[in-house]
Amino acid sequence: MRPEPIELIAACLFAAALIHTFAAKPFERLSHRFPRHAGVFHLFGEVEVVFGFWAMVLVIAMAFAQSAGEALAYAESRTTRTLCSCSWSWSLPARGQCSPQCDS
Repeated sequence: MRPEPIELIAACLFAAALIHTFAAKPFERLSHRFPRHAGVFHLFGEVEVVFGFWAMVLVIAMAFAQSAGEALAYAESRTTRTLCSCSWSWSLPARGQCSPQCDS
């Protein structure tokens, strides 16, 4: 079985995200060493930002490798839970408007 090109791209981006996760501490050190670029280094040193950043890179890569419509559909299929009241979203719908597994 031969993997699709987008699967290879996604695997490489996931590997980069993992490496970036473990390199978060050095990015923090760079933010102190180079104050002129401290904001950028501090941002890339935040572990919470790392996977969001690489997810964005994945969607952009999908748009170039396949189509923008497919990339958008993929991204939207992964974010449906953010509309539920049990999510981290800061724009929550009224109680009872989410799927039953999200309402508490």
